[in-house]
Amino acid sequence: MKTLVIANQKGGVGKSTVAVHLVWGAVEQGLRVLLVDFDGQANSTHTFIEEIAPTGAHASHLFKKKSCGAPLAISDRLAIVPADMAINDVEGLPLDTIEHPAAHLRRWEKDYDLCIIDTPPNLGRRLLAALIAGDSVVSPMALNGYSIDGLTELQRTIITIKKKFNPRLKNLGVLPNLVNQRSKTQTARLSELRQVLGDKVLPYILPSRVAVSDAIDNGHPVWKYTRGQSAAMAAKEMRHVVTAVIERATK
Repeated sequence: MKTLVIANQKGGVGKSTVAVHLVWGAVEQGLRVLLVDFDGQANSTHTFIEEIAPTGAHASHLFKKKSCGAPLAISDRLAIVPADMAINDVEGLPLDTIEHPAAHLRRWEKDYDLCIIDTPPNLGRRLLAALIAGDSVVSPMALNGYSIDGLTELQRTIITIKKKFNPRLKNLGVLPNLVNQRSKTQTARLSELRQVLGDKVLPYILPSRVAVSDAIDNGHPVWKYTRGQSAAMAAKEMRHVVTAVIERATK
C-alpha cells in the first residue's frame, strides 16, 4: 500500500476537494483505496457517509498505541477511517503519539493499494503524524498572500519529517488550486512561484470553477453528469490532475 498525504497548513485551499477526487479517481482505476480523515471539519468523511458509526476505527483511535477496529467499508474498493469528534483533541496528546498512526496503517497495508490522508489546516500533531506515515505528499494551495506565506514553513516541515522520521517521504509538490485565470495578480504569483520553487510547483493547475463545488455538494466527482462547457472543462482539468498525481503517488 502506498500512502499519499494531502497537506496545507492554510484552510480554504480546496484540500478536501482534491482528496475526495483522488479517492474517486483511484477507485475508478480499480485500486483498493483507504481514506483516512484527520481533519476535524470532516468534509472528506461526510462526502461518503452522513453519520459516523459508533463501531470500527475512527481517526482519533489511530493515535492510541493499542489496536483499533477496522475501517468502514463503503464499497468493495473503498473504505474509510472517518474523522470523529475526538480527533481535534489529538493536538493535546504527548508528542510521541504522532508515530502511532503509521503503525496502525501498516496493519492494513495488504488490504489496500492506496491510502489517502486528508489533514487539518495547521502544522500540529495530526499533520506530523500523516507525514510520518506517508510515502508521498502533495500540497494544494490557493494563489493568495496568506496561502503563499505559509508555504515555506510547510516545505520546511516536510524536509524535517523526511530527515528525522521518514526518509522514504516524497514531496510531489505544490498544486495550484482555485486559480482565477483572469486575475493578473494570481498569474504573476504563479509565475513567481515557478521561478522560486521550480519543479516543486506541479506543471498543471486547477482553476476555480463552480462545477467542482456543485459536484461535491451532490456527492460525485466533477467528471460525472457534466453539463455545459465550463463543467466539461472542469471535468477535463480535474481528471488530468487526479490521474497524474495518482501515477506519481503509486510509483
